[in-house]
Amino acid sequence: MLGHSSCGAVKASIAGEAVPGQISALYQHIRPAVNSGGGDLGKTIADNVRIQAATLSQASPVSADLVKQGKLQVAGGVYDLATGVVTPISL
Repeated sequence: MLGHSSCGAVKASIAGEAVPGQISALYQHIRPAVNSGGGDLGKTIADNVRIQAATLSQASPVSADLVKQGKLQVAGGVYDLATGVVTPISL
């Protein structure tokens, strides 16, 4: 799971304001990270990576079983748009 710096969807979710297009459809999925992030954009992005990676690893019985067997690993990181550097996020 890869998040990115200055994420507009996360910013919009933190602000909780109406937005055009499909970003508002993502609110429900980002909301847990907003709650744990305490209004800090960087922390919310990292928390969202952790939450979405956990969801992804359990998304189907097949992937969940492969993770359990150690045959599949879900990793997380945040891509910095300014530098191109990916910072790993511990899950």
